[in-house]
Parts: sequence; C-alpha cells; structure tokens
Amino acid sequence: MKEITKLFKETNKSYFTHLDKVLLFSIPLLISILVLEIVAVPTFPAVGGVFLRIGSLPNLTPFQAGVMILGVLISIYFIALAVVSITLLIKSQKTRMNIRQEILKSTRTYVLNLFILYVIMMLIWSAVQLLTYNISHREIITPVLILLITLPFFYAPMALVIDNLPPERAVYNSVKHVYRKPLLFLIWLIVGSILLTISTWIGYSLPGDWGSYITLVINSLLIVPYLIILQIHMYLSKYSILG
Repeated sequence: MKEITKLFKETNKSYFTHLDKVLLFSIPLLISILVLEIVAVPTFPAVGGVFLRIGSLPNLTPFQAGVMILGVLISIYFIALAVVSITLLIKSQKTRMNIRQEILKSTRTYVLNLFILYVIMMLIWSAVQLLTYNISHREIITPVLILLITLPFFYAPMALVIDNLPPERAVYNSVKHVYRKPLLFLIWLIVGSILLTISTWIGYSLPGDWGSYITLVINSLLIVPYLIILQIHMYLSKYSILG
C-alpha cells in the first residue's frame, strides 16, 4: 500500500510540476488523432488504444487503403514522439540532464525505435482482429489476446528512453517488469478506464456536437499524458534510488 501511495504521489508531482511542458509535449497526441480523423481511417478507441474496424476494410478502394496506411503511420509517429518527449521530461527530472539537447538527439534514435515497435504492435493487433473476426465469442477472445500482446510493449518506451536499451531488449524488460509487478499493470488499467470514462461522460453531457471534440482534447492533452507519466513511474519503481 505504501508503494502505491508513493507511486501516485510521484506521478502527481511530476504531472502538475511540469504541466506546461506536459501540455506542450502532448500536442503530437492530439495531432495523431486528428490525422486519423482527416484521412477517415475506420478506427474505434478501446482500452487506451486505437483499433481498425475490420468489417470496413473490404469497402476501401486501393487509393483509400493507401491513404489510410499513410495516415496510420503518421499518427503512430506522432504518438511515439509524444511518448518519448514526456518520458525524457521525467528522466530529466530524475537525472538532471538537459532535456532540450536530449529531445533534439533522440529524434533519430528513441522515436524511430519506438515507432518501429508501435508499428509491429499495430500489425499484430490487426492480424488478431482478422483471425478472430468470424469466430464465436470474439468480443471476449479478441480483447484478451490484444491485452496479452500489449504486455511486451507496455514498458518498452520507458526501457528505450530511460535505460537506453535496443528495441528487442526493451521488449524483454517490459515483459519482465509486468511479470514482477502485475498489480501495477492492473492499477494502470483501472485508473485509465476510470479517467477515460469520466472524460467520455463529460463529452456526452455537453450540448451540441462539441462534446466529442472536448473529450478528444481532454484525452489527448490531459488524461493520456497523465497515464504515460504513471506508466513511467511504475517502470522507475524498480529503481528505489530514483523513486
């Protein structure tokens, strides 16, 4: 219980102390969602991720499919950029490094490596959705499989940036950390579900068509960045000296 209390104390401190920078570094998250909206990619949000509507794919023309793929890749890159920037922000808080120099240096390393990992994860997610499209109880089986697939990638961004590991080693460290502290992963899922549900409720309670846009902004600039910072401190919990 003391560890959980300390975890949220450190997360809240990092989030509110650097809220101005968090908002700045979260803009790519907003852009990533807007890109998907602009190119009309058939997606739906779930469990903090964005998934393709498999049933809509046969209706796409080759041109639409090409635009969709390009839009998804651009969106993934912006997500990787935001996650790396926020992780570097927290790393700078712990190690007193120069964050401006690190962000400039990381464009070709951390962001590219994370982009590759996210593309691999999205491809596996899509393959699972395709393979389970016509099976019975897919509404239960598919989310469970996707959740299991997510585990090797969950702490990978933190391992890439904080420990400066190569992608394959970052994936290994992610699995190891989830295995050692599964309660933290469960807590993250619960907190994320609660916060995203609240933001959705706020959006639905607003009059007119502005609700969905307000929810989009809240999720991109406030809630998802908080969840990323919580994720970072969960990873840092293995370093008691930094906690």
